[in-house]
Amino acid sequence: MKKSPKRRELVFDQKGTNDIRSKMGKTRKIKITINIDGDNLDILREIAKQSGAPYQKLLNQVLREGLDKRLASESRLDRIERELEKIKRKVAA
Repeated sequence: MKKSPKRRELVFDQKGTNDIRSKMGKTRKIKITINIDGDNLDILREIAKQSGAPYQKLLNQVLREGLDKRLASESRLDRIERELEKIKRKVAA
């Protein structure tokens, strides 16, 4: 039979605990209320049902992918605009 350790024999890992708390703080979730089209929610719930993931997690993933694509396209547009300005200055000179 296995003996349970005594409380005074336990070692508290402060650094490990702080690391875990830090990671949890960075990935915090915020509860909100939103209005979403019923058909979109139905599709999302069906995909969630097939994958076994909660639909809220799936919604967050879809939102993140959409935002990442938008940010990437905006940064490409900014780069193209900078290049265009360089070309305009060369032509004007």
